[in-house]
Amino acid sequence: MQYPRFAGTDRPATPSPRAQARRRHLLGLLLAATLAAAPGLAAAQGLTLGLISTGTPEATKAAWQPLADALSRAMNAPVTMVSSKNYAEITQGVKSGAIQVAWVNNRMAIELVEAGSALVFAQMVRTDGTRGYKSILLARKESPVKTLDDVMAKPGAFTLAIGDKKSTSGYLVPNYFIFAKRKVDPARHFKAITSGSHRENFNTLAAGKADLAINNTEEVPRYQAEQAADWAKVQVIWESPLIPNDPLVMRKDLPGVTQDRLRRFFATYGQGGGAEKATLKAINGLSGFGASGDHQLRPIVDLEMFEAMTRLMNDPSKTPEQVTAAMGELSRRAAKLDTAMSASRYLGQ
Repeated sequence: MQYPRFAGTDRPATPSPRAQARRRHLLGLLLAATLAAAPGLAAAQGLTLGLISTGTPEATKAAWQPLADALSRAMNAPVTMVSSKNYAEITQGVKSGAIQVAWVNNRMAIELVEAGSALVFAQMVRTDGTRGYKSILLARKESPVKTLDDVMAKPGAFTLAIGDKKSTSGYLVPNYFIFAKRKVDPARHFKAITSGSHRENFNTLAAGKADLAINNTEEVPRYQAEQAADWAKVQVIWESPLIPNDPLVMRKDLPGVTQDRLRRFFATYGQGGGAEKATLKAINGLSGFGASGDHQLRPIVDLEMFEAMTRLMNDPSKTPEQVTAAMGELSRRAAKLDTAMSASRYLGQ
């Protein structure tokens, strides 16, 4: 390192003790201002919390309101909530920067990680301590349909209510385990298909407006508590393997101090007493949030890639050249996601 030199001497210039003390003081003030300004970035602009809605957006925001208030106090910043049954609205909000923190499903998180917009930092933990749930297929008890084999045995006989295409348990998982593995095209197999939120699909089935409905085990306690008479009308005829619980994501470009504060807040929320525990239970039957990272998405990435490849290879409209090109693109996507997930585990995110 080259030091400045005083005229007429060969020794490095050494600041006086008073100058050194003043420099330390100024550096201390600068550091304090920097630390205050990083969360202040959120304080000046506020944070927007995006929430997927499995029922109504209003009910979702009401359940999360106490947590949002506590988050606002912890971050010293206003917190605004945005909730939607249209999952694309939440993912687009995160990508655009309009939403900085969000509750999403695993499939949405894959899209955000792949786009380089966000990272997974926490995962929902249920009251029984589990970090997973299942996709289920429901039928009315009065129906002659008692098993999945009954459904597969009668093409064109039944109507199905299924989830949003960006839903993990409402679409991806059943689409693979029920249909793709059997080389069945749902659009051809069912008399009619409707798409809606988990609650909408449950209500459609309970009202007799569909023969079958996709749902998940996370929602069942709500139906049992809030719509017991309707729940008594239906039966589970299929369930999937375990799916990792939904993640929380945050924008990758948030200041490091803000990211750390968000991690600490969600890791400790629920330890503050009965009110916080009641809020978590109302949100989604939760006991808290566990630390997580992009690596939690690996099972769903593998599933999504395999499902896409299976459909591609069984698509009669594709030429061999088109299949080869599409398979190459899928391989590149898988490699990019694998790199992100491996880095997440290495970094301890």
